[in-house]
Amino acid sequence: MFMRFNPFDLINSDEARRRAEVLKKAHPEMTKRQLCSIITKRKAAWCAGVGTVTALPGSVPGLGTLMALVGGTAFDLMGLLYFMSEMITEMAVVYDRDLRKKGTSREMLWVFMHSIGADAVGKNVSRLAVSQMGRQAFVKLAQELLIALGIRVSQRSVIKIIPFIGAFISGSVNYYFCRRAGRIVADYYETSKPGDWEGVTIDI
Repeated sequence: MFMRFNPFDLINSDEARRRAEVLKKAHPEMTKRQLCSIITKRKAAWCAGVGTVTALPGSVPGLGTLMALVGGTAFDLMGLLYFMSEMITEMAVVYDRDLRKKGTSREMLWVFMHSIGADAVGKNVSRLAVSQMGRQAFVKLAQELLIALGIRVSQRSVIKIIPFIGAFISGSVNYYFCRRAGRIVADYYETSKPGDWEGVTIDI
């Protein structure tokens, strides 16, 4: 199952499209960038909640500390992955991407990796290479995303074992991490056009 991993497979694209369209209709006076700011704030709040809840067991000595370090970190990772994937999907809709096209999925993965500073972006592969990847190479890139995000979560896992205040800090870190990523994603979509990622798929 892991070998077929794609973070955007976790997302209900129809629901993400619906939420984005509802937001656009509710605020016709807003620019796309302003709409994305609302989306980012909402997802950042969910990410903060995940960070807080997964750190709470650390307030209990012994077993609670172990749960926070092991189970808490795993759930924190999955929570961030889910809500940030939702954020990027909804922002893609705001910027007129067609979620049914393969190029859109590849673009969203690229943007996700770029937003968290994954080394594979801009160093190991080019945008053109990602847009033309065959399925096997694309899956490997998706796994790189999981690893990169996992490293960023585990780097602050020790925070989770600080009684009570660790939950607040963990939630705050998640909130600002998601807000920062959201700004990077919006910057990208603001300066790119739909269709840039449509091309012939090849194996690399």
